[in-house]
Amino acid sequence: MICEICGKTIQGKVFNVRVEGANLKVCDKCSRFGTDRQSWSKYGKAPIESEGIVLPIKPRMSSSPVSKEEYTLIDDYHILIRDTRESKGWSQKELGMKINEKESIIHHIETGEFSPSDELIKKLERILDIKLKDKLEVGIDIKSKQSSKETTIGDIIKIKKK
Repeated sequence: MICEICGKTIQGKVFNVRVEGANLKVCDKCSRFGTDRQSWSKYGKAPIESEGIVLPIKPRMSSSPVSKEEYTLIDDYHILIRDTRESKGWSQKELGMKINEKESIIHHIETGEFSPSDELIKKLERILDIKLKDKLEVGIDIKSKQSSKETTIGDIIKIKKK
């Protein structure tokens, strides 16, 4: 028989040991790497009872799409940001310093090359006193088509901007 750890032929007694959850047949030298079969528990380790503070389990909030309002970035966000910044008389560098962002980020946002993250949108809305997000209203329009093709989800759902 061959040792399942070192691969050598087993001379003498074969040991059944558990190494990291795997039951292996090993030689005498490799038997020290696992626990012997006699010490195995049929049911695993007993649960440890701890004393101390028991924290209550908070119920999870359900994230149902019906109650959740969705927002999307307006189409001309970059123009609105640039115009508002210029009306306040700030340079891109000054705006960047006020919201703790690099001037290059402001430049990329104003040219439309970069869509700002939600965190950055909040900063810009607060400093420039503008609104960059619109609510999305998802409505269901059921149309009765008398054509021979089947109805798809695209035929039923219509997304409107508020």
